[in-house]
Amino acid sequence: SVAALQEDRDAHLAAVRDLVTNTSVLVFTLGLTETWTSIDDGTVLPIVPGASGGTFDHDRYRFRNFSISETIQDIEDLMASLVVRNPTIRILLTVSPVPLIATYSSNHVLAATTYSKSVLRVAAEVATESHANTHYFPSFEIITGLHAGNHYYEPDLRSVSPRGVNHVMRLFNAHHVAGSDGGSNADHYARVADEIRGSR
Repeated sequence: SVAALQEDRDAHLAAVRDLVTNTSVLVFTLGLTETWTSIDDGTVLPIVPGASGGTFDHDRYRFRNFSISETIQDIEDLMASLVVRNPTIRILLTVSPVPLIATYSSNHVLAATTYSKSVLRVAAEVATESHANTHYFPSFEIITGLHAGNHYYEPDLRSVSPRGVNHVMRLFNAHHVAGSDGGSNADHYARVADEIRGSR
């Protein structure tokens, strides 16, 4: 019902407010630049209307693929909002290594993925260079880099495998979690190289 929806939304937003106010570090993953917006009020929607319920109306919704300047501004607005509510908050940005499964743009989905991830990666870099409380963790590069040889993806070449997730988290813990015993970087990369060689 509408009442149940509103109650659930209120509980969710209350949890978000509590998180923003009380967290010391917020890890924020940037995923896509493609979205749909309401023509009536500009609301940005997480999924195209009609895909998981309701109907799509060309007179009410429009496709948007955010530009680099729009994305940078969105991140700036978010960070300003966070700092107002929590002046000591630190932000760790990442970019999702999961490619688009489809695109509404006129580009092939591979080209659309490259555009989207490039915009997000540049925007993350601009943010980290502009704000002392903001850092970037390269989970995107760890998974997608040529050195990884697609060994961190499932056979669909889209889903990150548990092995890939474990590798990212080992590095994250070694560099960002106090008291984590990840061993030396040299030892860690030697183990990873052995794992990759063993899977070929």
